[in-house]
Amino acid sequence: MKICVFPNDSLLAYYEKGEIKNRYFNPKNFFDEVHVISLFDNEIDAEMVKSLGGKAKLKIHKMGKANLSNYKSFEERVTTLIQEIKPNIIRSFNPLVQGWLATKAAKKLGIPIVISLHTNYSQQKEFAKKEGRYLQYFKLMFTSRKFESFVLKNADVVICVYEFIVPYAKNMGAKNIHIIYNRVDLEKFSPQCKKEIHFEKPTILSVGRLIEQKNHQYLIQAIKNLDVNLLIIGDGPNYEILNSLAKSLGVSDKIQFIKNIPHEKLNGYYSSCDIYAQPMRFLGGIPIPVLEAMASGLPIVMSKHNEGDSEIIDDAIVFVENNADSFRNAFNRILSDPNYKNELKKKSLESIKKINGEMMEEKEKEIYLKLIKNY
Repeated sequence: MKICVFPNDSLLAYYEKGEIKNRYFNPKNFFDEVHVISLFDNEIDAEMVKSLGGKAKLKIHKMGKANLSNYKSFEERVTTLIQEIKPNIIRSFNPLVQGWLATKAAKKLGIPIVISLHTNYSQQKEFAKKEGRYLQYFKLMFTSRKFESFVLKNADVVICVYEFIVPYAKNMGAKNIHIIYNRVDLEKFSPQCKKEIHFEKPTILSVGRLIEQKNHQYLIQAIKNLDVNLLIIGDGPNYEILNSLAKSLGVSDKIQFIKNIPHEKLNGYYSSCDIYAQPMRFLGGIPIPVLEAMASGLPIVMSKHNEGDSEIIDDAIVFVENNADSFRNAFNRILSDPNYKNELKKKSLESIKKINGEMMEEKEKEIYLKLIKNY
């Protein structure tokens, strides 16, 4: 069995962010060969990321950078390459340039195509306009008209990684929609993991890209008058800004920034902390670090979803307004009430079992199996 994968980013970027997960492209080792179609300038050697394919042979086909100005020139090359590979399934991790090229090839060659959605692109378009990011807004407008509807209408299966994406998928014409949450390995992420770091004070953890949308400044402001530590794991354009904010508030001695942790060591950092915090504007769905923190038995404090959005594990989360005061109040309550803290930890562990990685991986494999049988 063979699969052709169009990832959302270069595998080099996955590697640098510490997001190399075993069997990510090959659930339950269903495939013997995983062929990655890379439409990026910079790429990594396949040997460095082979675990993405599990036991399968992983090969990266470097095609060069495809974008809105040159995507049509890739159509014939991509289709010819896939014809040579002869995969049983094609999978694209977005409905944009990658999805368009994958779908064009799939329809021409008669191969089943699976598209996965990791965000609501209509929502992203609205946010870009609201925030005055007009170049991004016009790009999203173009992709919406040119790519998204065509891709999602023609996909044999559309996988949404969150409930909140489903209405967008339906509006774009997707028909065979499945919800498969991002996988978390409950054997690797658990309260029993060995601690990687030891703190003398209660410690709040946040993991993720340091970008404007994720509002880490609220956590720095929230701990100013609390007797706690704050551990922020991640890198991004706001790294220096956040460090400067910590210095200006006089809390640098309470905060530790770590730019990058290999994914296989992250579990030890979750188990070293007392609370997981996720500030974020316009939040939809549940970020992967939140799921990992839940599996590690941490109480979760997180910015509220947009009105009307909900997920299967929401009952385990303390939702707050997206500001420093709301986070501070939530931290205070959890740390001052051991019974409440233990109740939240129990809820985290019970809720994550509803979407555990084994179940999600099996569900993904069954989608592939059914498509191949019926095609």
